[in-house]
Amino acid sequence: MRRDAAEYGGRFTSRLVLNEPGRPDLYNQWFDFYFPGTDRFTIWNASFVTARKAFWDKAHDLAHTRVGAMLTPEEREENSNWEFVPAQRSSTGKILTYKLAEREEMRFEQFGGLTFREQWRKLEAKIACNEPPVIHESFKLDRSYVHGIGLKIVLDVDVINQASIEAAIDRFIAVGETDWVSPEPVPRDRLPVVSEHEALATIKFPAE
Repeated sequence: MRRDAAEYGGRFTSRLVLNEPGRPDLYNQWFDFYFPGTDRFTIWNASFVTARKAFWDKAHDLAHTRVGAMLTPEEREENSNWEFVPAQRSSTGKILTYKLAEREEMRFEQFGGLTFREQWRKLEAKIACNEPPVIHESFKLDRSYVHGIGLKIVLDVDVINQASIEAAIDRFIAVGETDWVSPEPVPRDRLPVVSEHEALATIKFPAE
């Protein structure tokens, strides 16, 4: 961490870029990093998401489950049955690489002629607006990690940056470096009313 102090501040390190110039805040909603425990022997392998990102992920997963349940087992299998074809051959004709065969996405009568992906996004947007998932701030340990102890962090912050990461570390230490879930949900007015796909679609990047 001392070696990376100029980039991350000295309290944690990461394999990811933290302060990418020009990166919109909506793309800074999650971050993976490592930091030492107070005993100086434990390494916490942390994945930090904002409450906004946790909300989007829940809406995304819930919509996928519901849309999948509207298909028969045969339809699900056919929809996910991708074919690979040779992409490159050697001078002797031996196949070197494969590529995914192009095909038109299936459309379903029960979705009003929409594809699985289109129906998924449609339902995801409805859930975000009309059936908002409940999100609680939390710290969750996962001891199955190969490197360090896994730590899932969900906190209600607008953006993940050095300051919010250091604040998350302080809060984790304050609760005793253990599992914790806030008894109060994140207020509805702090969470989105649109899906992640809809939100990201509004971002305009400067022309190159």
